[in-house]
Amino acid sequence: MTEVGSPLLEKQALIHAVTACGLPVLGLSRRGLAIVGGWCPAIPGTSHAADSPLHRLLVVGGIHGDEPSSVQAVLELVARLTASSVPASSVPGVAMLIVPALNPDGLLAGIKNSAADVDLNRNFPARNFTRDHQPRYDPGPSPLSEPETALLARIVEEHAINAVVAVHAPFACVNFDGPARAWAEVVSAASGWPVRQNIGYPTPGSLGSWLGVDRNLPVLTLELPPGPLPVFRRAAAAALDAAIAPVKIRY
Repeated sequence: MTEVGSPLLEKQALIHAVTACGLPVLGLSRRGLAIVGGWCPAIPGTSHAADSPLHRLLVVGGIHGDEPSSVQAVLELVARLTASSVPASSVPGVAMLIVPALNPDGLLAGIKNSAADVDLNRNFPARNFTRDHQPRYDPGPSPLSEPETALLARIVEEHAINAVVAVHAPFACVNFDGPARAWAEVVSAASGWPVRQNIGYPTPGSLGSWLGVDRNLPVLTLELPPGPLPVFRRAAAAALDAAIAPVKIRY
């Protein structure tokens, strides 16, 4: 019998929260778990210059299954947006597609990688993709070999995504790729976490390498601190709210 408060129950509860957040099912994981996502309105009070391009912003959490705080932070963002009384059509300039948990298999198992033991953030079709890897960083047999990354790539292409916020943990910083330094500095000021252009180690085949380096799109990798979300909930919410405000996205 599984005890109340056990790690397994906590993981199951988080998976349930993802599927119950009100976003539609976009596809399935390797083990057949639902990957949900959808368009959300912008937060109240945001604005943008009339001549700015439409920001088709992708926000994604849970790329690594051992980073549950990233999923919780994105779910709380969805809840804030859903609770907003301001209709999406009244806040011009931004269209936001949110995927709270790209790797539900890893999330349920409490492991970094996918059910195929692939590091999903090494499986994107970046020019620097390589099969050479350290333990726990297996990129898979080829780019987009995994259903999770193939789904996200399809979203990027079909919806002409032109800016990305990927939520990770546990380095407590705002990393960026592509023309996103000014955007990163705004998010850093809101959260108190430093801007870091280099995370400290190579990231071949990553989402940032593919879209930020190769395609020159602004990509933020929001690295939450270690530990449970309640410890830094306010800073995480401030960071995400700043990141999605269309007036803040500069490219």
